Amino acid sequence: MRTYNILLVITLVLMAILGAGCMDANPEPSQNQSEASLTGTLSPDLSSTASPEELIAFVENAYEYANVQGQEAALREFNNRTGQFVDGELYIFAYDIDGTTLALPFQPEVIGTDRWNITDANGTAYIQEMAATAQSNGSFFRYLYVDPADNFTVKQKLSYVMMVDEEWFLGAGIYDSQAV
Repeated sequence: MRTYNILLVITLVLMAILGAGCMDANPEPSQNQSEASLTGTLSPDLSSTASPEELIAFVENAYEYANVQGQEAALREFNNRTGQFVDGELYIFAYDIDGTTLALPFQPEVIGTDRWNITDANGTAYIQEMAATAQSNGSFFRYLYVDPADNFTVKQKLSYVMMVDEEWFLGAGIYDSQAV
C-alpha cells in the first residue's frame, strides 16, 4: 500500500510539472481579437511590446490615414478603442498646437480639454514639449504618464510625435515595464 501511495504522489507531481509546461502564462489574443472581447474591459493589451521602429511605423500610418481621410474621420478612428489605431499597447493620441486634446481613446473624458500646462511627476510640461518636438520635424520624446493597461500606474513613456499639418499633431508611445 505504501508503494502505491508513493507512486500515486510521483505520478501526480509529474502530471503537474508536465501540465505547467504546456500552459502559456501570457496568452496573446489573435491580431483580429481585441482586448475588450477577452476581458470585458477596454484597455490596451499588456502583452504587447512594440519596438521604436514599430512605433514610428504606427504613427506614420496614422499620419497617412489622417491625410487621406481628413481630420474629422481620422480623429473619430483614433478615438475608437477597438479601431485600427489601437494595437496592443499602441494607440494614437492627438492634440492641436495649443494643447487641446483631440484624440486619447482610453481617457475620453479629456477630449476637448486644454492640457497645455499639465506636467508629469518630474514637472515636465509634456504637451508643450511634444508640440515643440512635433513642430521640429517630429521625433521621440520621454516623459512620465499613466499606463491605462496597468491600472493607470505612472510609468516612463517613450513617444514618437509628428505634425499632421500646421494645426495639429499626433503620436503614440510605448511604456517602460517598470513603474515609477
